[in-house]
Amino acid sequence: MKKKISDEYTLFGIIKETLTSNHHNDVLLSSNDFDDCALIKMTDDYSLAITSDFVRGSGFYLFELGYLDYFDVGYYLIGANLSDIAAMGAEALGVNTVIRYSKNMDDSDFRRVFEGMNEICRENNVSIIGGDIGGHSSDVFSATAFGKIKTKNVLRRNNVADGDILCVTGEVGNAIAALTYLKDIKEDSPILTVEEEEYLLKSWKRVTPRLKEGQLLSENFDRIACQDISDGLKATILQMSQLSGKTFTIYESNLPVSKIAHKVAEAAGIDSTHLALSASVDFELLFSIPEKELSRAKELFQKSQSKIIPIGRVNNNSANILETKNGEITPIPGIEWKQQATDFIKDILS
Repeated sequence: MKKKISDEYTLFGIIKETLTSNHHNDVLLSSNDFDDCALIKMTDDYSLAITSDFVRGSGFYLFELGYLDYFDVGYYLIGANLSDIAAMGAEALGVNTVIRYSKNMDDSDFRRVFEGMNEICRENNVSIIGGDIGGHSSDVFSATAFGKIKTKNVLRRNNVADGDILCVTGEVGNAIAALTYLKDIKEDSPILTVEEEEYLLKSWKRVTPRLKEGQLLSENFDRIACQDISDGLKATILQMSQLSGKTFTIYESNLPVSKIAHKVAEAAGIDSTHLALSASVDFELLFSIPEKELSRAKELFQKSQSKIIPIGRVNNNSANILETKNGEITPIPGIEWKQQATDFIKDILS
């Protein structure tokens, strides 16, 4: 019988059962917190946030199709790691990188990876401070990002409370719309202009970690739950719900879905909300905030030229639900990212 691995929730359970080593007092989060960042106490007031992530290098679908290059993949690698630092509300300090290059790469490709990494670091006032390089059977690029934050200000995913409003910092679904269109629709139905394609592709080529927004939340509010939308909006909502023990009502009419993503959904013959909530690397922040603080948050975000978009609230229904534009109540639509080994695009389109 062929071996197979379970979904992400099952794997988290295995991690909890297996990691029984002693917990150091200066390590402020454990595997039970299920945070993408570790948090290590540095002083009485400050902690170090640490996160690691990797990308498949040339194994990206869009790289294989010719829409991404090595510069884009290097840029993406750092952006994905800095996004986790942003979700903690921390100030990013530096990044370690590990680049494993295959025989298909040459010196020019290698340089382009580092040019992409350097560009996003420069834009976010972060330095690459160390790492390792070496050959491998396939391209594998990994990074570890470091950030500093006042311990009392840390944004945790389980900080949701009754009465909270659920917000996002920008559009959702552009990444999955780009992947769906370019992989499965364009060849048979080329409905997007070059400019529209590039708009969707930007979500892959130029990841924007919301560091400014995360720090704004951590420095100005006492209790915020926050997570970056790196698995898609539905998955992020359900993860935050599971960790906090609270459930949400999402308002379809409030969801920030671009007109271009709507066009892709229409061409695919599926509902645009279903597409936009499915597995997608949006890298916006999803956060809950007390309703009484929402007006002040909107003012602060406006002054910093950032977006805050309320999309739902905590409910008392013991279920995560969507209120449609017609006022109907349904389960939250979309295909949730659970580390599927199958082609999840086909699941979305079906």
